[in-house]
Amino acid sequence: MQIYFVRHAETVESAENLPDEMRYLSKRGRKQICKQAKNLKGHKVKPTLILTSPLARAVQTAELLAAELKTAQIVVHPSLLPDTEPDVIAEMITEIGPLKALMVVGHDPQLSAVAAQLLGYEHVSRFQKGSCLALSWKPGEHAAFMWSATSNGKIRRHNR
Repeated sequence: MQIYFVRHAETVESAENLPDEMRYLSKRGRKQICKQAKNLKGHKVKPTLILTSPLARAVQTAELLAAELKTAQIVVHPSLLPDTEPDVIAEMITEIGPLKALMVVGHDPQLSAVAAQLLGYEHVSRFQKGSCLALSWKPGEHAAFMWSATSNGKIRRHNR
């Protein structure tokens, strides 16, 4: 299975007197994730399912990605809330069952911790807002790094 971890795009400042869970994508964040979605589409990313955190900024990110990537199903999953332990998320991914491609939209440092766990690493670099990390993974094995895409669309591939 291919797993694409995407951190939500840039949000409005918390100073706008919004509770954290209601903070939404800024105009720049919407442009950022639309650009990333076009980039991912150009790299033939087509997730079977998008799982997203229930927070507004993650749901908006998932919706913009789904619209560009022509993905039919988005599932809001409470396990992707920012305070959930990475082990819980890794277990949720394992329990989903066989899919060709899964996209997980959420928050950092949580996403980088889950990616590190699946890779069998102690840690991986934190995700920039709007960035994507692509892994190839089979249950019961460590994942393999495929590529990462910065929020400006630069792709870094695995060097063998």
